[in-house]
Amino acid sequence: MSIIRRRRGDDFFNTFRDMQKDVDKVFNNFLTGGTASSIAMPSTDVYETDDEYVFEFELPGYTKDDVKVNVEDNVLTVSSEKEKKAEDEKKNYHVVERCYGSFRRQFSLPDNADVDAVKAKFNNGVLDLRVPKKEEEKKKTIDVDIEEE
Repeated sequence: MSIIRRRRGDDFFNTFRDMQKDVDKVFNNFLTGGTASSIAMPSTDVYETDDEYVFEFELPGYTKDDVKVNVEDNVLTVSSEKEKKAEDEKKNYHVVERCYGSFRRQFSLPDNADVDAVKAKFNNGVLDLRVPKKEEEKKKTIDVDIEEE
């Protein structure tokens, strides 16, 4: 794993995402022995608009029923388990490259994320999660009258 220097102007999410990918690779190789039977971590784009945080996961070959999404203690978790189908003995396989196994991606959400209003859509192998931002409480300024004695 390499040391990542944070330069002025670097996006916090990009730096954190790169670190998470490195850690995911280390653990994935350790747990699976680095074999081709392990499932790859899905590619994910994370960005923010004025109103929400957006997470886009590429999950080709998955259906919405294969994927589980939850939020607990301001941590967004996306996970799945893909079981290997029994190989047809009548087929004479030369190469089997499909990946089976499980993955779990977690992202810490900022304090202003409205975790009660998360929306998810699954379309053409892409899981689109949208986490709205809470409206910021406006600071109240109260003028206090000073009495003279």
